[in-house]
Amino acid sequence: MKSAIAVSVFLIFILSCSKKDDCKEEVISIKNLERDYGCQNTKYTLQMNLNDDVAIISTKESYDNVVSGNCHPDIDFSLYDLVIGKLSISNTNDTIKYELRRTCPGSKLTLAVDLIQLAVTQPSTIVYHSIIPKLGNEETLNIQLTYLYK
Repeated sequence: MKSAIAVSVFLIFILSCSKKDDCKEEVISIKNLERDYGCQNTKYTLQMNLNDDVAIISTKESYDNVVSGNCHPDIDFSLYDLVIGKLSISNTNDTIKYELRRTCPGSKLTLAVDLIQLAVTQPSTIVYHSIIPKLGNEETLNIQLTYLYK
């Protein structure tokens, strides 16, 4: 009887000490065509064959096929992927801010794209982009667009 109680207490102790999810949310460093590669005014000068859509570009050849304009930097696609989207907006865009996070639970990647708009109604089309660390074969990326107004 004592051994049965001892085994039960031991099992309860082991189960209560089981490893919990140690996932910690983290911000991941990203690159930008303007800041890191010297391209200028990319939200208006990059041209793409997408409409209100987003693509993840993983090779130089794909970049050259999808993107036209005067910005063709030497991105190391063995280390990075380019997330690039084209969006029709109704207000003048002031700034675009990006943040890549690995969130919990499940260690999911989310790229937050904050579109900071002015109150001026002037329809246009903009291109947004972020150069992120290379995605794994089975890894997915959630893209969260947020409109903020000045």
